[in-house]
Amino acid sequence: MKTSTVGIVTPINKDELKELLTETKETLATGILANAGNPTFGAVDLWKLRKTNKTTSSLRRHI
Repeated sequence: MKTSTVGIVTPINKDELKELLTETKETLATGILANAGNPTFGAVDLWKLRKTNKTTSSLRRHI
């Protein structure tokens, strides 16, 4: 039976290793505003809606 001892990982040459290890500088996107026109609906907003509905319904019952 023939066996092969070829490794799974191919060796990396010096140029590829140097390219992988070079540090790149990050730039910040200053012109972009997150959620510029899209307000989010959170748990606090839901709580406020439930609170106002409870008080409105209780006022209607007393009249």
